[in-house]
Amino acid sequence: MAQLPKSMERDMKTFLITVLTALLVLGLVAGQAVRADCDQFPPPDGVEQANDAPFTAEELDELLAPIALYPDPLLAQILPAATFADQIDLAARYVRQYGQAARIDGQPWDVSVKAVAHYPGVLSMMDQRYDWTVSLGQAYINQQQDVMDAIQRLRAEAEANGNLVSTPEQQVVDAGGVISIDPAASDMIYVPQYDPLAVYVEAPSPGYGFITFGTGFVIGAWLNRDCDWHGHRIYYHGWQGGGWIGRARLHIRGGNSIYIDNRYRTIAVNRGALRHDTTRYRGEIRRNAQIRPVPSGRAAPPARDGQGAPVRARQSAPAVSGARQPALPASANVYRGRDVQRSQPASQTGYGGYGSGSDAASYSQRGQTSRGTMQQFNRQAPAQRPAASGGAPAPRAVSRPAPAPRPSSGGGGRQKR
Repeated sequence: MAQLPKSMERDMKTFLITVLTALLVLGLVAGQAVRADCDQFPPPDGVEQANDAPFTAEELDELLAPIALYPDPLLAQILPAATFADQIDLAARYVRQYGQAARIDGQPWDVSVKAVAHYPGVLSMMDQRYDWTVSLGQAYINQQQDVMDAIQRLRAEAEANGNLVSTPEQQVVDAGGVISIDPAASDMIYVPQYDPLAVYVEAPSPGYGFITFGTGFVIGAWLNRDCDWHGHRIYYHGWQGGGWIGRARLHIRGGNSIYIDNRYRTIAVNRGALRHDTTRYRGEIRRNAQIRPVPSGRAAPPARDGQGAPVRARQSAPAVSGARQPALPASANVYRGRDVQRSQPASQTGYGGYGSGSDAASYSQRGQTSRGTMQQFNRQAPAQRPAASGGAPAPRAVSRPAPAPRPSSGGGGRQKR
């Protein structure tokens, strides 16, 4: 084959270089055009600003009531995970398709989402109640201290009514008014089931309690965070410490290289959650907070803004016993193409759409068979996590007299989901 002249070969190389450069420039221009086109459709004006508006104390109570009595290690994962609502959706789809035994630890989600994914009931709840999850994430981003205070306020109400006590599933410790809830077992964690409309307001009858427990779940290395109630924050413990951490550390198997890492000392949040429009759902929370019953013998908590300043009381209609806002039609409660009306109460029932009259009856009936698990046994208080400044009184285990023995029916103690 004849060899091309050097001049022609040089011209051909120059031509190819010019063509490749032109294609590269066109690709960059096209990419910028696509991004510019996307930027033409930002969220509606004022959406992010509206979502920056602080929740009042009453609204935070409404928002946090369904999870305020969860054990601290699980709560410490749920709050930051709520800022990653889109990843929660992906994780829920993944677990539904491949099961809980799938390779959750290897997925590219935030560490908090992977931790929650190990507890399918909690993951499904956060996925189905998408607006609630997004609103919870927005509250955690903007008002972390207020969120932690609201949880303590709700726990104090449940404790005052005799509903929050130590059981074989959980250890409740009141250290000078700061209430922590830790796993009682060294290798298992239990998710409480309760009706927020009852547990913070009513005292239990002698034959049943408002809090029951389902099947226990294994404590894994993914529970790498805990609640620092004195510091009003969530912190990474890296499986160093006493109390439930020291008891459970001996049972941790695998996952250490994934969940034990100093990069988790900074709790990541997704500020993109503020771009979700939750105006409608915030309106529901506001209405529910207005009709929420006040616990007997306790004054309603003062509403405060994000800077802690008192907020002038809202004008509302006189309270009517048992009054409820009309439920939304089923067509308004469709989540991503599937009707979830049957799987959750109507939104206008108080406490963020959780709980209804039928739910209260169901919880009471379940409680009659599960009250046997509420036997009180005093445990040594766990070693304190980050200490409070100023010296708090010695922690005491919250206890109550054991209920009268029930006739043996062979029906089992705890209800399974």
